[in-house]
Amino acid sequence: MVALTCDDPASVAGVIGLGGYYGPYYGEGPRTSPLAHVRPDAPPFFLVHGDHDTVAPVEGARLLAGRLRELSAQPVVYAELPGGQHAFDLFHSLRFEAVVNAIEAFCAMSLQGSTGAR
Repeated sequence: MVALTCDDPASVAGVIGLGGYYGPYYGEGPRTSPLAHVRPDAPPFFLVHGDHDTVAPVEGARLLAGRLRELSAQPVVYAELPGGQHAFDLFHSLRFEAVVNAIEAFCAMSLQGSTGAR
């Protein structure tokens, strides 16, 4: 939410979301959801979510990724992990190693883009 509501979007180089909740804050209405704050100058986003997450429903991640892709001028990467549960990142696995490698590549790309190099 901070990445979408700060006064200076350039102050956030990118966002990594691992199994996040992107809905309204405890039923406080749609303005408390990141979905309501997506804008063209949003920073780059990398979202990873398990499709079997019983804590933070995968539909929220799908909606946020889709909305960002519609409006943001920056890269939006969305990876959905088949069979992945909430907190999939707590235990070492080959799948999580692949996620870590993808995060590193995304960060390198985002930082390179923020310095004006392509």
